[in-house]
Amino acid sequence: MAPATELSDDLAEEILLRFPPDDPARLARAALACRRACRLVADPGFRRRFREFHGAPPMLGFFRNTTRARFVRRPWSFVMGREQDLEGPLVVARFVPTSSSCLARTDLRDWRVVDARHGRVLLHWGNSRRLAVWDPMTCEKRGLPIMPVSLCPDNWNAAVFCATAGCNHLDCHGNRFTVVFLVIKEMKVFDYVFSTEDVVWSCPPNPGSQRHDGHLPLEPSALVGNALYFVLQPDNRILEYNVGTREMTVIRLPSGCFSEQRIVLMTTEDGGLGVATVRQSKLCLWSREIGSTSEKDAGWAQRRVIDLKTLPIRSLSTSPVVAGYASGINVIFVRTCDVLFMIDLKSSRVKKVCREVTGASSVFPYMSFYYPVLGGVSTGDGSRGASSARPCHCGEYCRNHCGTTL
Repeated sequence: MAPATELSDDLAEEILLRFPPDDPARLARAALACRRACRLVADPGFRRRFREFHGAPPMLGFFRNTTRARFVRRPWSFVMGREQDLEGPLVVARFVPTSSSCLARTDLRDWRVVDARHGRVLLHWGNSRRLAVWDPMTCEKRGLPIMPVSLCPDNWNAAVFCATAGCNHLDCHGNRFTVVFLVIKEMKVFDYVFSTEDVVWSCPPNPGSQRHDGHLPLEPSALVGNALYFVLQPDNRILEYNVGTREMTVIRLPSGCFSEQRIVLMTTEDGGLGVATVRQSKLCLWSREIGSTSEKDAGWAQRRVIDLKTLPIRSLSTSPVVAGYASGINVIFVRTCDVLFMIDLKSSRVKKVCREVTGASSVFPYMSFYYPVLGGVSTGDGSRGASSARPCHCGEYCRNHCGTTL
């Protein structure tokens, strides 16, 4: 029998490129199987081609906010580096993994997740006026200047996004980002913008030009084109914020369809604005249709209805509600009183991802490519495998691996 023909590097790379990005443990096992695979996976060129081959970054997990009632004494080393005595309800930002990356389940005590986008997480500390932007993949964390206005529950929201010109957001990391902060005071909406280029909060160009008699719940926002969208309550209206002009517009939803139901903002397959809600155990997906003359003629169309009772969800003893949306991979989160599910809108596949969600409402998916750390593995060419493009990062997630903590 003729000996088996050895695969060329090009063919071996084509095989490795097809490994699922949401299961990075498979890529790690392949890299440890032989020296050539290790060399290929450690090559920055392979990682670039891996991202381009798969397109949208995979979801590694999600954050959700919970509360605890207990006394805590701990070092606050995440940003400020000092001790705090906290008494009473304790807010906890919890990360729940949905993939095989080394990002394990962990809690960030006294931190509240406000937004997660482009590989970054926007956090709010306790009841203070402090925000921080954290990149879990690089362990870079940056405390922002104290917010210029006082905060009350449900009177503010904020969003973070990449500020690098021309970035395709496939491997979006680094210190260039922008944070948009909106607050309602005396029935007026004020906007403040932090840019890593200016390093300060910029004041509103037209203070109080947008009036609103409701409040801004701390719900996930949506970025569509050059505009951010935030949920306004009551009556589930939407606030459109143009990032370039800093102009704001209130968008009304179809009357009678969303007045009492919880909604989640999403992006549609054609890159437009969408809304998801649950009515009578049916997941209803709506999309905004731009008029032929201008956006002022935009209306809403119900694009799809999914009967949740026909899906393998066995916990419908209570009415389900939408909890979040993962942009780019078309996955929506639905929760009941004690179980959280995620539904793939393309395949209708349902997966139970979390229990004990009492006290947690919104879900903030975390999207990023993850590569195995190969710094201590020999590639067979007399050198060690190139380390990951990012250092081992995970703080409490990975302290047994690298000895670091938050």
